[in-house]
Amino acid sequence: MSVKSKKFSALLPKFANFLPKVYTKNGTYIFHPGFIYQSLLKETKISKIDAKKITEQVVRFLVTTNLKLITAPLIREIVNVHLLQNGFEQERLQYTRVGLPVYDLNRIFNKQNESKEIVSEIMNWIITEYHGVNKLIKKAE
Repeated sequence: MSVKSKKFSALLPKFANFLPKVYTKNGTYIFHPGFIYQSLLKETKISKIDAKKITEQVVRFLVTTNLKLITAPLIREIVNVHLLQNGFEQERLQYTRVGLPVYDLNRIFNKQNESKEIVSEIMNWIITEYHGVNKLIKKAE
């Protein structure tokens, strides 16, 4: 991922010591606020000014919580909360994560014996959730 925002790049050294590493499926990374900013612009219809505002709020939140471990999905959840707090319900729907909680995945893996059944149930769940979110987005437009 490239970060085009020079303002956020300049802030990184000031905040890096206060933020934990971000754990993703691709490895461990130093937190960079520009990733939030860029993903908001890419994935939603939010303005640059509002994306910057939300990003700053999320960074402040992460700094004050003093978390030892953060994950990409957790950051997305925090961004969604800040979108809602600022009245960006449509953008929150666009930014939402479609997937399964760990509890539900454990239930599926424990009750299924064949990998085809597991994949089928997971895919059905995700597809249903995806269509539900899409309906809400279209309704809100």
